[in-house]
This record gives sequence, structure tokens and C-alpha cells, in this order.
Amino acid sequence: MQLTDGAWIFNTEDIDSAINTNERNWYERDMLNAFTRYAYYRYKQIRDCVNSRKCKHMTIDKVREQLTDESKLSFTSELLRIRVDEINYIVDFADKHLEYIK
Repeated sequence: MQLTDGAWIFNTEDIDSAINTNERNWYERDMLNAFTRYAYYRYKQIRDCVNSRKCKHMTIDKVREQLTDESKLSFTSELLRIRVDEINYIVDFADKHLEYIK
């Protein structure tokens, strides 16, 4: 699957292989850093779409729970103009690899 952020086109297979590699070349490091920033930005947007109380941030478990509701998932997908599988990949990535996500 491919995710696009401006000039960057992220391939999820490349991201997964770069995460599992101990020694990365310069391109893999830059790509992973750029995708981490993009994933955090998108995760915040996803969280805000499913959160009814904007001033109180939700935990990732609550975000996943809200995304099981089909209407909220389709609303988030339409509002952010990204596919459902992209939403699921970003939430999974945030849960596993972003340390500052609760």
C-alpha cells in the first residue's frame, strides 16, 4: 500500500523493512523520519475525528474502539480523504512505534 504526503510517497513494505533493519542507509533513515512525522500528524487528525471531547485526548485503545463503529470510520475516511486501510495502518504504526502516544 502507498501513502502520500506531499513529495514523499511511502510504501508500507519499505517502512516495515526499514523498521526491522538495525543498520539503515541514509534514505531509509530519512524516509522513516518523514513517515514518523506524517503518521503522528495523521494520527492526531484521526483521534480528533472520533473524539467527542476535543479538549481531552483519547488513549489509543479508545481511538481503536471508536473506529470499530462503521459510521465513525467512514466519517473519518471521508473527512481526511484517506482510505480505511490507511487509517488502520497509521493507528497500528502509532501504537507500535510512536513512544509519545498513550
